[in-house]
Amino acid sequence: MPSWPEIDYFHANAATARGRLAELEHVAQADWYDLYRHKHDGSLWRVDREDKYQGRFIVRVPSLSDWESFDSSPLEKQLLLSARGGESEDRCLIAGCSAKAIKASAFCLEHTYERGVRK
Repeated sequence: MPSWPEIDYFHANAATARGRLAELEHVAQADWYDLYRHKHDGSLWRVDREDKYQGRFIVRVPSLSDWESFDSSPLEKQLLLSARGGESEDRCLIAGCSAKAIKASAFCLEHTYERGVRK
């Protein structure tokens, strides 16, 4: 298995992304994703199709049978939390929400993610 995290941001023009793609072979394409197989260990990796308004992810998927519908949102949320440096001491500004806001946001992880923030 490659020593990659289960999910990461994908920047097609970054050296890291180009290096990863060199280790992968394209397997399938769907409306919003491309599926790749690692050439050496057979692991499956879904890459978001390019969208000028949304960040892209590369995420390991468990199988061919559900790669398009695999819910990567829990992994995306943890990556977002990590990218922001964790939670702050402040509370989320949404009425009735008592969760801590994440750093560099006025909202908790759930409400930040609901607003479409991914990085």
